Amino acid sequence: MLLDVDVMSWLSKLVFLILMGVINHLFNKKLEKFKADSYKKLEEFKADIRNDEKEREQIRSFLASDRRERLSKIQSRRLEAAEMLLHVRDAYAQLSILVEYMKVLNTEQILNGAEDPKIAEFVDRLVKPFDIDEKLKQLGSIDKTYPRLYLSENSLKAFDVYESIILNAAMMMKFFAINLPKKGHFIKTSNLSKTIIELVPSSKEGFEKFGERYAYYWATYFYDEILRALRREISGTDDEAQGVESAVHLVMDSQRAQEKIDSVRKKIDLPDTLIKPDENAIQSCYAIAENAARQQR
Repeated sequence: MLLDVDVMSWLSKLVFLILMGVINHLFNKKLEKFKADSYKKLEEFKADIRNDEKEREQIRSFLASDRRERLSKIQSRRLEAAEMLLHVRDAYAQLSILVEYMKVLNTEQILNGAEDPKIAEFVDRLVKPFDIDEKLKQLGSIDKTYPRLYLSENSLKAFDVYESIILNAAMMMKFFAINLPKKGHFIKTSNLSKTIIELVPSSKEGFEKFGERYAYYWATYFYDEILRALRREISGTDDEAQGVESAVHLVMDSQRAQEKIDSVRKKIDLPDTLIKPDENAIQSCYAIAENAARQQR
């Protein structure tokens, strides 16, 4: 009886050990499968991450390339717009001698002698070679949309002031050529001084001293400022030699205007008081303009 109990006890332990071995085997098998599956999923996850990273890199590369392409197109259009603005500036510059006339002529005497037909003839001879009406028509037909879309406010403001000075001089000279009594009543004071003072605050003293006609002495400065502003905008550079070159042209243009006016005046037999150059205004404007240009560099 005791032997039977021992046998049963031993059999129970054997069954237990076998059962535990089977369970352990099954558990290890499941664990290995779980590990394999987990490793596979981990590798898949890593692969997905790498694929996502590659995709993101491709997107970043595409966006960077697209941005460079867009910037390149914008820069190309900006260059084209700059060339267009310089072309228009040079077209207006063909009338710049009229600005020199306005600087040299004694406009008060012209207005006071408006009833004298010789005065109208004198001015008409000065402006006739320019065919102002046709020139203004050509200038008005130029499309400036492209520059206004792609160029900076600084470049456009400089151009707008230069354009206004040229147009003002052209219209005044054309008006002086009309044989009309009491012309002064038809003239309205321009607001060029306000715009110029806004861009060059140091010019305010000159306007207070010389009046609105002081604006004509700023034509050369803004002619140069258009190019300077475009160079700063496009390439970030400036031209320090431009000021010296412009000063030489300014003196030459002024002398040429005085010679032309004096020649026409003598042919019509008018007094030399019609010529009234203001050297103080010239020197004042040149000094202020040179300092303003130097501060921009």
